[in-house]
Amino acid sequence: MPVLHFARNHILFVIILLIGIVSLIFGILVFGDGGWGDWYYAQIFVPVNKAWQSAMQYSSVPFYMVVIFILFILVIAGLISSAGSSWKNNLLSAVLFVVSTGIFLGSLFYWMWGYNYGRTTIGTSYFKNEYVAMDTTTFKRRWALQTNRVNTLRQKVIIPEEDNEEQLTSHYTHLYRKTVQKLPFFFDLNRDLQPHCKEFVPEGFLLRLNTAGFYFPFGSESYVDKALHVTQKPAVIAHELAHGYGVTDEGEANFVGYIISQSSGDPLAQYSSALMLWLYMAGDGRYLDPDFTKSMWDNLSPAVWIDLDERRKLDERFPEFMPRMRDAIYDSYLSMNKVEGGLKSYNRFVKMVLTHEKK
Repeated sequence: MPVLHFARNHILFVIILLIGIVSLIFGILVFGDGGWGDWYYAQIFVPVNKAWQSAMQYSSVPFYMVVIFILFILVIAGLISSAGSSWKNNLLSAVLFVVSTGIFLGSLFYWMWGYNYGRTTIGTSYFKNEYVAMDTTTFKRRWALQTNRVNTLRQKVIIPEEDNEEQLTSHYTHLYRKTVQKLPFFFDLNRDLQPHCKEFVPEGFLLRLNTAGFYFPFGSESYVDKALHVTQKPAVIAHELAHGYGVTDEGEANFVGYIISQSSGDPLAQYSSALMLWLYMAGDGRYLDPDFTKSMWDNLSPAVWIDLDERRKLDERFPEFMPRMRDAIYDSYLSMNKVEGGLKSYNRFVKMVLTHEKK
């Protein structure tokens, strides 16, 4: 039979196809029942990532480079092996390589991280999907308090020398992991995990994609843009490490990262995350009366304004590349994986912090 003949001659493709089918079936179970997602996190994600993170701690090489190198070698090997073959065989081999690579990487992505999208969210387990309802007066008062906190924290910050900025990522990765161990409560996340965070090169590449960092499940590690401003980097590192602990929702990653940063006792970390919260509140505050909103911006200290101006210069240095397409693709990706609201999930960050303070 032609099917059996094809399977015998392309056994690797068949095996990868079966892996994809199994992954799809398990994904249907996980996304259909949150209990499966919680089981997956405890029984598969945690032990696999603990072992992988333990092995990766001995390498400073970003794992995405390793993956790119492996794919490059496979492409070269395929080109060499196809020499002398007919164009039909070469075309079939190329199609099978692309399809099998996509299936394998897609399946591996979900096994290494993606099935956590089907897990019970922090919004459900901790907040019970109930957030504080703040009237305009209460929000204004809280925003004013946040403005004072940002100014106060900025006075305590000593900006590292430029030569020492590269050490920030490693420093805060270790500091945050130690902080997690001391937290009295960690939102049903496993604190034994040891996620890594490294700098992404070339610098500015992620900023051009309108992002500051990302989590790479194949290496169980995350990356932040090398060009990030020193006052922004600690908050982004905390956010990406939250993904490493299994948090998939972007707003929840902001929230968990904020709690870790504020609990670290480090002035720069606290200032970085406090300013991030302030900027999110400013996003909500643009709907308030213009005079009050302007007063909040005007009340920021000169030192804070210098930091914001330097961040703006970074944005000008690394302008975004096709931002609308990037947002459309990422919003579709988040929505497809049951992240409520897609990109709007980031905006739940303020509600989570204010509700947590009430608790």
